[in-house]
Amino acid sequence: MASTFAVKFLGCKVSQADAMLARERLLAAGHVEVPEAEAELHVINTCCITNEAESKSRQSVRRSLKSAREVYVAGCAVNLNAGQFAELGEAVRPFVGTADDVAAEMACADTDSEVLALQAPEQAARTRGFVKVQDGCDSSCAYCIIPSVRGSARSRPATAVLEEVRRRVQAGQPEMVMTGISVGDYRDPERGLELGELMMAVAQVPGVERVRLSSVEVIHVKDTLLEALACEPKVCPHLHVPMQSGDDEVLAAMGRHYTIAQYFDRITAVRAAVPHVNITADVIVGFPTEDQAAFERTVAAVDAAGITRAHVFPYSPRPGTVAAQLGDRVSKEEKKRRSAVLRGLCEVRSRQHRTTKLGTTETVLVDKVAETQCSGYTADYTRCYLPSGAAGRGQLVEVRCDELYADGIAGRKAIDPGSYPCSSDERHRTGENGHHERDEGR
Repeated sequence: MASTFAVKFLGCKVSQADAMLARERLLAAGHVEVPEAEAELHVINTCCITNEAESKSRQSVRRSLKSAREVYVAGCAVNLNAGQFAELGEAVRPFVGTADDVAAEMACADTDSEVLALQAPEQAARTRGFVKVQDGCDSSCAYCIIPSVRGSARSRPATAVLEEVRRRVQAGQPEMVMTGISVGDYRDPERGLELGELMMAVAQVPGVERVRLSSVEVIHVKDTLLEALACEPKVCPHLHVPMQSGDDEVLAAMGRHYTIAQYFDRITAVRAAVPHVNITADVIVGFPTEDQAAFERTVAAVDAAGITRAHVFPYSPRPGTVAAQLGDRVSKEEKKRRSAVLRGLCEVRSRQHRTTKLGTTETVLVDKVAETQCSGYTADYTRCYLPSGAAGRGQLVEVRCDELYADGIAGRKAIDPGSYPCSSDERHRTGENGHHERDEGR
């Protein structure tokens, strides 16, 4: 018997890709996707990267139980401890295992039929397709539990990746995001292609307009990736390269496999290959061995690397990890202060980066359309706002960049000089209401 369903996910792009795989299998099996408030079945892909993420996963299940007849849960937090979800209620059904196996099991769980092959592409839920090309991790970072729930690194055959890309193009997704737990570890088991070579192959698929990378460890920034960035116009000039710390002793205690000098060396190589590249990063503050001097070295490193945006994570001990034995030595207040310092620095860098775009023309892929405006991202992952009606969802448009906004830039279609950014009463910061706020400069 088919059900109406809605899918949610918590955590990283891999979690999103796994959730979308479950969605596709449910649709193929005849289930019907509806808004969350109307769905009989809620499917939630969970996260356990931190205690907070695990707690939020349980909270999401509790919210779903208020309206759903049944709640399917999967993902990292379930693989780590399925019992914590099963005990939330009889209507909760945990699914443990790999994303492929879980998606297939979910699709068959509420119907007597086998999972059907997709006979025709389903309409894509997003303009950007997250293509999981790799799973698992062989690193042993002291603070991370993910290898325990995802297993060892393994790569997907390039033929399967390209087949998925073709299907996503047919479903209306012109941009592909290569993602994985340790995506830079990618090595095609059939032909030995590295990540950069795979991205160039994806760029050749008819209908693909952009190929983006979700995140890559600095030790995996190989020459083939630099070649893809430099030589293939469809490969986006944006790299998210986790730094975590700018202090060598802290990096060693974290179990990271590089020094800050080696990090700078690869970032320098990236900028030499693609001078206009946009570099973003992850940084952990308040690691047990991070004193004030170590934090100041991290601030200096983020500044020197030209990081325009940092996902700043206050450290919290994760049971089951090596780092948990070190305790939690930095106060919450100090972690909050350090986080604010780094975010403020990155905002300055972001503004500098966006300022260089003023007066230039950028190609924007529109992914949000509202009554008052539409918006999308440039190739280097800068949010750009346009007047209402400038373009439809999923369209690429050439934009003349005119103004700085708090979280991006605003512009007008380059071919339409009479079209200007939204009026002043429409300039509100982006939020759930889809509006944005003008950045007057401070």
